[in-house]
Amino acid sequence: MPEFSIIVNCLNGEQFLKRSLDSIFSQTYEDWEVIFYDNNSSDSSAEIAKSYGSKIKYFRSETTHTLGKARDMAIGLTEGKFIAYLDVDDLWQANKLEIQRLLFNDSIDFVYTNTLITDDDGNSFPLFKYSQPARGEIFSDLLKSDFIPTSSIAIRKASISKIEKRYDHNLTLECDRDFILRLSRVGRCEYTDECMTERFLHESNTIFQEKDASFYELEELKTKIVKLASDERNHKDSLNIFMANIDEKIARSYWNNGEKIKARRIFKKHRKLNKHLILYLLTYILPNRLDMRMLSKIIRKVRR
Repeated sequence: MPEFSIIVNCLNGEQFLKRSLDSIFSQTYEDWEVIFYDNNSSDSSAEIAKSYGSKIKYFRSETTHTLGKARDMAIGLTEGKFIAYLDVDDLWQANKLEIQRLLFNDSIDFVYTNTLITDDDGNSFPLFKYSQPARGEIFSDLLKSDFIPTSSIAIRKASISKIEKRYDHNLTLECDRDFILRLSRVGRCEYTDECMTERFLHESNTIFQEKDASFYELEELKTKIVKLASDERNHKDSLNIFMANIDEKIARSYWNNGEKIKARRIFKKHRKLNKHLILYLLTYILPNRLDMRMLSKIIRKVRR
């Protein structure tokens, strides 16, 4: 039985796939398997994955599932003690698994790392450049900010049984946040400040897919997490920030679709938060329909 099962979910990922898989095969920690779950790709992803030989266990779905279902199906195929994810447009540093394995002890359910972010202009910066992220019980912290990139996390497989179910089959863009939030509600984590993962922001990345974000997914996530967090008073402030951040995504989708007035009303509701106040004011200055790529750049600057 391998120590790590590395899940690679793929849907037409040929552009960056070889770079990502090469970073797996460069790992200094060698006790691993790759579960490559092809979500019905129509490009050359299958040929690229199979070219690496038997250490990649290739599985193909004959229909295209939500990412939540594809993640869940892949987990069911794993044999390792720990599960790590690598998305096809990200890559790992060579000692990523080695460092994470050292940080696991009996009290730790998952380990995440700092991540180098490279934007579409070629600028790179650490995700946690100005702040030190939380360790231990971090549910409240994750309510306030979705700060764990999926490719940076490694999870003790046995810890997944602590949550009611694994991935929500109805979710795609919000499936990882939903899963990690529910895991953090019952588990403890460790963190390394070394940038063990590199994430590239580009037009096909989910950062720029928020214009397609389903209002159903966002409302579903709100309903689930409110129910999960509302039983304890000490999560009240964090939950309010979580709700504001979800509403921000909804407002951005409205704005991208040319419904700036609806977006303005949502930003106004949360304008006591500095970021929402700035976005509220921007609706009076910027166009009625705002390209999601441009808005993402503006928001990243606001967050800094």
